[in-house]
Amino acid sequence: MTQVSEPTTDGEIVREHLGHCPVCGSPARTMMFDDLTDRVFGVAPGRWTLHRCGGCDCAYLDPRPNPETIGRAYARYYTHGAGNPKRLPSRRRSLKGWLANGELNRGYGYRFPHAAPAWLAAALMRPLDKARQGAFIRHLPAPSAGASRLLDVGCGNGDFLQVARDCGYEVTGLEPDPQAVATARSQGLAVEQGTLTSASFAADSFDHITLSHVLEHVHAPAAALAQVLRLLKPGGRLWVSLPSLDAEGLRQFGADWIGLEPPRHLTLFTVAGLRRLLVETGFVGIEAPMPDPDASFYFHGSAAMAAGLDPYAHGALPDAQEVRRRVRQAVHNTLRDPSRNESVTLMAWKPSPADGRDVGGVLPPT
Repeated sequence: MTQVSEPTTDGEIVREHLGHCPVCGSPARTMMFDDLTDRVFGVAPGRWTLHRCGGCDCAYLDPRPNPETIGRAYARYYTHGAGNPKRLPSRRRSLKGWLANGELNRGYGYRFPHAAPAWLAAALMRPLDKARQGAFIRHLPAPSAGASRLLDVGCGNGDFLQVARDCGYEVTGLEPDPQAVATARSQGLAVEQGTLTSASFAADSFDHITLSHVLEHVHAPAAALAQVLRLLKPGGRLWVSLPSLDAEGLRQFGADWIGLEPPRHLTLFTVAGLRRLLVETGFVGIEAPMPDPDASFYFHGSAAMAAGLDPYAHGALPDAQEVRRRVRQAVHNTLRDPSRNESVTLMAWKPSPADGRDVGGVLPPT
């Protein structure tokens, strides 16, 4: 077994040294990027190295912040704000809402009022809008009787919990950041402070569990997914999304790609690597729904960092017109081949005596 060296301190963050992949345990690796710094939120001191595993092809930081002190790397973070959650189109009586409701009714089994007929929504909505609408609800089917409990892991300030509640789900959140938990609770949301390791939920508790940009933050991704499997009811569904090592933005921007986000992003996956890990964990029926074509966020943020700017400042970018052109091309590529998207999004099911996927009664459209 590869020995783990004693932790070293960098400012207030204690680093732990692995010497092997945290996913598959392989010591074989190549250096992907060296000398990385926290240029996204600017709160974590030091320089970081990202390695590419020769066993499972994931990428991981080594050394990395240890579990006890990594919270200091979140001193400034987007979930600390009050949030500005987008509501379902059913709440807006507009042409856009009318079409969006029709698409949700057609593709996901909802019965929202003020909705275009299914055939008209299918004909008039652009593929880009359909993709974003599905990703917005995390491809949740309309809840059926007795199958409506949802857990959002890493729920932040509760923005998605409000969306899922509007969809008819009984929602619960899990979030380690006390400031974000307080914000979510102030909106009347049931949120437990903690992690998958410390959560008090019983086994077989939830019909759906979602992890949106969470898995890359945990120290033991395989153990986290095993806990998700335990918490799901038989036939329950996992929805997971995180930055993708197959992303076009990573190829174009390299060390400036905002999806790296050291040292908060500890492990990243290719589409194939994440699929393999889900299967090894015990999930079945792995599916790749059309993801949110999210190149705009990644390309603009990466271009800002490449220019030495704050990626969240929304200032003017050098060559902004060229960045917009590259975004349009990347979105076009995603709609043709979802595996090229900036983030990888997969769904998987816990095996059941029936078919393992009969939760909510409707699968997302292909």
